[in-house]
Amino acid sequence: MAKNPFDTYWAKLMGQAKVALLGVSDIQLKVQLFDVLQDFFDQSNCWQEAIDFTVIPDTLDYPLQVVDGRIIRLNAVLDQNNMQQQAIMPDIGTVRFLYPFSQSQPMTAIVIKTVTDPMCAFPPNIPDWILPRHGLVLLHGLIGSMMQIPAQSYTNPQMAQFHLAKFSDGSTGAYVASSKANTIGAQPWMFPQNFRTTSQRGGVSTFNVHPSPR
Repeated sequence: MAKNPFDTYWAKLMGQAKVALLGVSDIQLKVQLFDVLQDFFDQSNCWQEAIDFTVIPDTLDYPLQVVDGRIIRLNAVLDQNNMQQQAIMPDIGTVRFLYPFSQSQPMTAIVIKTVTDPMCAFPPNIPDWILPRHGLVLLHGLIGSMMQIPAQSYTNPQMAQFHLAKFSDGSTGAYVASSKANTIGAQPWMFPQNFRTTSQRGGVSTFNVHPSPR
């Protein structure tokens, strides 16, 4: 069976962590890695999934299913014209519209996700592009969080602060890149609606373009 190239990134990450954390066990690293991944995805919003569904008349709530990982928040709901609709997620995994529609129409929910239970499998089931792009950020988070643990051979509060600061900066950078859809000099891709507001007419979403300021 051909080796998954993704495994090489995991081996590199764990190997580099072991070099920095003398005496650490594989179990300790794997348990801490789960917490680091949770923090990274929660702070960065970079793991997203677009879920298509259909609204039906006079129904406000729509449960969603994701392929991998688990939902932690709703980013946006877009209609067939790619216009943002008024929706919230009071219960994780369920989209709730603020106002009912009177006609059926397709919608797309953009959700933010994170890792699932750490006991399911190793390596964690995350997108293939995460480690090649953010592996160093995760490494800083893993080393820093492990060095905070007291009375261990690798305990080092001063170096822990250094690595965790790098992790925080990297998570923030990932958040900015995600909000701009990995483009340079662009406005946030999901909410560039400075001159546009959404509304509903007869249960079908519409939008109005405001005149440019003079």
